Amino acid sequence: MPIYTNSSIAIATCAGVPAPMIAEWVIMNILAASHKNNTLRDWQVKHAWDESGGGKALFTTISSAVGKRFGILGYGAVGRQVANIAQSMGMEIVAYTANPRTSPESKCYNGYCVPNTGDPEGKIPSKWFDGTDKKSLHDFLAQGMDYLLVSLPLTKTTRNLLGQEEFELLSSYNSFIINISRGDVLEQNYLIKALHAYQDDSLISGGQGRRGLIGAALDVADPEPLPKNHPLWDAPNCIISPHISGISREYGSHAFQILETNLQRLMEGKRLLNEIDRETGYASATANM
Repeated sequence: MPIYTNSSIAIATCAGVPAPMIAEWVIMNILAASHKNNTLRDWQVKHAWDESGGGKALFTTISSAVGKRFGILGYGAVGRQVANIAQSMGMEIVAYTANPRTSPESKCYNGYCVPNTGDPEGKIPSKWFDGTDKKSLHDFLAQGMDYLLVSLPLTKTTRNLLGQEEFELLSSYNSFIINISRGDVLEQNYLIKALHAYQDDSLISGGQGRRGLIGAALDVADPEPLPKNHPLWDAPNCIISPHISGISREYGSHAFQILETNLQRLMEGKRLLNEIDRETGYASATANM
């Protein structure tokens, strides 16, 4: 848009406003997948518990969230609130950001945060990775994560960030991937291939077990809306929603909190809260609060 590309007018975003709702969507879908909720729903629709083919025994394969490793790719407002909830469930949090977060000050989040949510001081992650190169990203993905949350903005550097090599790494750990970012951050054809690979018994050999993604929860896709004949619809263990994870009745009131704050900051000659950095495409989280 010309006001963005051809002017220096300061533009701020609503980053942080939908974080609590998105975090609830993330946890909801993790639990729905791990607790076989779709199976339970199918049984209810049929008005019968399926005692054949393993039936209830299927639920002996469910594993608790306690002790699981949760990787968060993009540790902003959404990532921090997900970390907050996941840690309370007994999970270990591993974070990844483009820039180093080595000092207490650098780990702080100074963008808009809904009161009493998130990890504003950045104390939750047990490990913190950073970088913009493939090796740094691969070092992060090689941490053996049970869950990976993709919560990055779509920029020129994050488009197709996760491709064949990255999905092969995640497949070696049978990770579950959650994307609340943008569909273009993933190369969807490799995502679909990795989801199908986990179901392919022919890939089990030499006692190595299955290789592939155990599942996915996607609130975004490429393109949107997703065409009826798109193969992503039928990818196994894949939960898809129509880009609604951040919608709530509270959205407007929180957005106006940012507007009110920024009107005051304009009067005081300060940098705007959540102001967009046109070079990186990110909302700044370094404004002096």
